[in-house]
Amino acid sequence: MTTDLWEYRPGSHPAADLALVGYEVLATDGPVGRVEQDAGDHLLVDAAPWVPGTRVLVPAGLIARLDHLVRAVHLDCPRARLSSAPPAAVDLTAPHPR
Repeated sequence: MTTDLWEYRPGSHPAADLALVGYEVLATDGPVGRVEQDAGDHLLVDAAPWVPGTRVLVPAGLIARLDHLVRAVHLDCPRARLSSAPPAAVDLTAPHPR
């Protein structure tokens, strides 16, 4: 079964009234940064702990699970996969190609 990268997986979507801003983002091989913006189909992450001065887009389909107790987003990929994500300078209001 394939998953659309711009859609949450079953069971990993936050509650409708819960934004993920401020949550720590963790890849399989370490921390990525903190959520700056939750746009529904992707997260904009301040990746300063990983690469200072960098922001990355994390498609919702890469989210393996959410831990609301410790405010963490767990991804199912290593940080290197995020380096191939679209640059954060893209227009965040434009619809994503599907």
